[in-house]
Amino acid sequence: MTQLQAAPPPEPGREPPGVPKIAEDGPTELVPDAQGELVERLSGGTATMLVVWLVGIGAGTALLGVWLFSALLLGTRLGIGALIGGPGLYTALAGAAGPCVLWLAGRAQGHSLGWFAWTSAKIGLVMIGLVAVFFFTSMLLFGYLPGAGAPLWIAASVLFTLVASFTWALATWAADRYIARARIEGEH
Repeated sequence: MTQLQAAPPPEPGREPPGVPKIAEDGPTELVPDAQGELVERLSGGTATMLVVWLVGIGAGTALLGVWLFSALLLGTRLGIGALIGGPGLYTALAGAAGPCVLWLAGRAQGHSLGWFAWTSAKIGLVMIGLVAVFFFTSMLLFGYLPGAGAPLWIAASVLFTLVASFTWALATWAADRYIARARIEGEH
């Protein structure tokens, strides 16, 4: 097994040519990859805060969407046990995937808010489409047919999803712009 040895950092002001200047307290850092090449990645603190931010936004919007859906369409107010218990945990985990997938799709590429909004809408619609297919398939397996309210359920779900996906887009775009701006300010 080969051990990788990182070269000692160059003295300040004597960096090799072609190596970008990275602020020591900036959001990114240079680290050697498996071949010894220096690559830029998010620093540990930035990556941790980003994950907490994206998971929090995704989980919060999913739980709020389920609570609103239940209150407005089903006439049932979910209690704290339903939102924090088992079903709420899985709902939150599923919702947290949206902003994280969006970040992976568009990070550090300078995309506009419109791009993030369009991409997050597509991600959200795929997610709610999978939920609807699962829900209706489960109904059919248990011998039930969707009732007259099914189109209303689908329309409300799509509307809630589009609102939530715009929230994901705004949060992800803001994080991306913050990191890009902090990188640029660190270079000057």
